[in-house]
Amino acid sequence: MSATGTLGAVLYTSATPMTNVDAAADSIGDFQGLTITTEVGLIDNFGEFGKQFDLVTFQPVKDGRTRKFKGGYNSGQIQLTMGQDLTDAGQAALKAYADAANQNAYPFKITLVGADSSYDTIFFAARVMSFRTQMGAANSVVKASVMLEIDSDAFIGAAS
Repeated sequence: MSATGTLGAVLYTSATPMTNVDAAADSIGDFQGLTITTEVGLIDNFGEFGKQFDLVTFQPVKDGRTRKFKGGYNSGQIQLTMGQDLTDAGQAALKAYADAANQNAYPFKITLVGADSSYDTIFFAARVMSFRTQMGAANSVVKASVMLEIDSDAFIGAAS
C-alpha cells in the first residue's frame, strides 16, 4: 500500500445497525457484504483513529525496574467535524443515531481516492455518541461535531 491523500475520501453509513458487533464484525468479509451506501456530506476533518493498547506495568521490589506490557486494546474514536446540513441524508442519519437512547452500533466505511485498489476502503462498526452544533464568530460556518466510538476492529482492504 502506498501513501495517499485525504482529498476525496468519503464516509458512508448504513440504516441497518449491526446485530452483534463481536459476532458480526470479525473480518473484512463481514463488512463487504453489507449495504453501507448512505454518504455523509460536508466532512471537514476525519480526525484520527486506530487501535491503542493499554499499558500494563509491573515493578518487582528486588530491582525496582518497571516492566511494561501490552494489555487490552481500544479501537479508538473518530471526532468528525463537518459543515452542518441536516438535509444531507448521512448527517440526518448520524443525528438520529446520536439522539436514540439505544446501544446500536452501525457499520461504516471510508473510501480513499488514489489508494491501491486492494487497500482503498476502511470498514468499522461504531456507536454514534454525539452530534453537536458548533457556532463560531461572524466569519464562521455552522459546523457539526460527531463522536463515533469504534466498537470493532478497523479493517483496511478492497471495497468488495
